[in-house]
Amino acid sequence: MGPYRGFFVWGAGIIVFLGAFLIFVAAGWPGSENNCIGVKTNTCYCEAFNLHEVKTGAPGVRQPVNTWFNLYSIGTSFVVALFVYFDRKQGGYPNLIRSTTLIPDLYIFAVLFLGLGSMWFHGSLKAWGGVTDELSMFVFAAFLVFYTIRRWWDSSSFFWLGYVSTVALFTIVGALWDWKFASLILILILVAAYAVAEFSISGSKPLFSWKWWSGVGSILAATLFWSLSQTGGPLCDPKSFFQPHGLLWHPLAGVMAVFMYFYWRQDVEVVLPS
Repeated sequence: MGPYRGFFVWGAGIIVFLGAFLIFVAAGWPGSENNCIGVKTNTCYCEAFNLHEVKTGAPGVRQPVNTWFNLYSIGTSFVVALFVYFDRKQGGYPNLIRSTTLIPDLYIFAVLFLGLGSMWFHGSLKAWGGVTDELSMFVFAAFLVFYTIRRWWDSSSFFWLGYVSTVALFTIVGALWDWKFASLILILILVAAYAVAEFSISGSKPLFSWKWWSGVGSILAATLFWSLSQTGGPLCDPKSFFQPHGLLWHPLAGVMAVFMYFYWRQDVEVVLPS
């Protein structure tokens, strides 16, 4: 498979997750509705939906804009896969994210799943769709933490064990913690852990990198639009095509993921497996 392995990961991820998603769109969505659907007020990120269809599990997509604009991740993950291919075609580099290890392939998947996983929540508005969405966020955010540590500490076993265990633990806690801000709190914990790891290991290097700041700026802008477009917020018009949550929050998160990749790609002193 050689230098093409990243493309296989990218293509297989699309076939599995988008293919399964389209099957549910055609066949219907089983299970109970997400907790964003309240008795009196719905807080499902503004966009209008048919409550009867959600409760009956009818075929279709509940929030079209918030759902389909997650397809941005096919493009962002392809950009990563393309540069992984370029690096491997040239024999790899003394840099973990540009190496022939499985870590670049994992990041391709994390960037792809960040969008495709979100589709399951907005497409279904089911409880298990929300868990899938949270899983996709934990898959990405935990990578930030453990890859940053791995750049400094030559321990593949710690990376894989810590990463998989953290994703599993946070997904279970998020699924059991029946509170609408639970996933936000868990993500903030991972972001804080990443920030501590980044500045402990890299010192002031991120502050002098326009790629890192571009990533930070992208996610800050995304978070601003996420906040303002909450149900009842100033940018919320449930029946409008302009849904900032889907049109801006999702794609800007993907832009952040690409800038982080290029930030890591500039590393020159990275501990590779011995």
